[in-house]
Amino acid sequence: MILRFSIKNFLSFYKETKFDMFPNPKRTTFPDHVYKDVKIPLLKQAAIYGANGSGKSNFVDAFFFLKLFTTEKDFLKESMIERSKFRLVESENREPISFLIEFYYQGKYFIYTVQINSNKIEQEELYLSGLGEKENEIIFKRSGGNFSAPSAENFRELREATEKLIRLNPLSSLLALNTEFPLFKDSRAKIAYKWFNEQLDVIKINSTVPMLIDLMSANKKLLNFANEIFSKTGVGIGSVKINSQPFDQWISDKDENLKEVLQKKTLKPNMGLVRIENNKNLYSVSLEKGIRTVKEFIFEQFGQNGFHGNMGIQDQSDGTVRLLTLIPALFNAVENKKVVCIDEFDNSIHPTLMMALMEYFSGIHTNGQLIFTTHETCLLNQQKFMRPDEVWFAEKNEGATRMYSLNDFKEHNTISIEKGYLQGRYGAIPFIGNLGE
Repeated sequence: MILRFSIKNFLSFYKETKFDMFPNPKRTTFPDHVYKDVKIPLLKQAAIYGANGSGKSNFVDAFFFLKLFTTEKDFLKESMIERSKFRLVESENREPISFLIEFYYQGKYFIYTVQINSNKIEQEELYLSGLGEKENEIIFKRSGGNFSAPSAENFRELREATEKLIRLNPLSSLLALNTEFPLFKDSRAKIAYKWFNEQLDVIKINSTVPMLIDLMSANKKLLNFANEIFSKTGVGIGSVKINSQPFDQWISDKDENLKEVLQKKTLKPNMGLVRIENNKNLYSVSLEKGIRTVKEFIFEQFGQNGFHGNMGIQDQSDGTVRLLTLIPALFNAVENKKVVCIDEFDNSIHPTLMMALMEYFSGIHTNGQLIFTTHETCLLNQQKFMRPDEVWFAEKNEGATRMYSLNDFKEHNTISIEKGYLQGRYGAIPFIGNLGE
């Protein structure tokens, strides 16, 4: 789980911006929105509001950038660095891109920091957090081309090998390098890498899940979770099923061009083909016990006078498909202790469905965290959906984004946050001129 995240000189975040998941102990509403079975109480969700162009998506991009940097050794290219810096300054921006993230995983609290500039990593450090009660314990430190790991045995050999690796891969994270060229015997570095790689999910606005059909087909618990959400959110769908049939039978009535293309494809075990069109997972083709098999989503939908009919995904609305695509991420936040960050959660989703979704997520037992950007002001109802310390705002001034918490405002728990936000009481709304002039 995330404790805090700091961003500086990345995209529209020029000055240091700090975000955290710490609950205000004076807030007593929705006590089940706070994880208290850890040493530091943490919130289960956070929503980020702001006008179009305020930097909300850049906040999600910061998570995405850091995840890829720490897990893929060839991710960062020199050309990306200057493009990723804040560029709305008159003189050349020579300051590094800086990130600091504190997170909890497998019973340990970590702090990871990195500073990226021009054609090098200026600094990269991993600590075991002392949580403010004692000094942080350094696991490794990289400063330019120099490396240190105080707890390492045979440190001289380790340092020489690591510094050589850094020279060969100057733009790679040591966390990513260590998975391909194991250097640190300290298991804590591997645990930190595993958190970035497996426990942090970032869903951008046009993200798809290519293997969504096979994922739900293989995981009955996930499919049941999808059906529970659809049944409780009132979208007119009774259930979602996976229809499976032999390829030759399925292809018989298809377009000749499609037949020609698919019949030429050679499939291997553990590999498959998927067809996605307009963000809709139309079908998947895979080998099952040596037989080419096609899987498709089938939606049981309510009709006239109690009639139930089956329809394919191509007949579903963008909102239904968006919800279906988000279900694995929501499942991970509920069941698998993952941190899920979603850009424009409400994209293509009706306000009443968003309210139903958030009411569902808020009201059930969860194990992870959900962080999302949204324009949906109905969720600002502090009596029904969210605590003030779960709400953040993004506002841009002279091209630079700043973020701040609703918790900074001393509002009574009976105040209408939605009304106050729309009236501009908290900032982070667009200032619109007279469009008729």
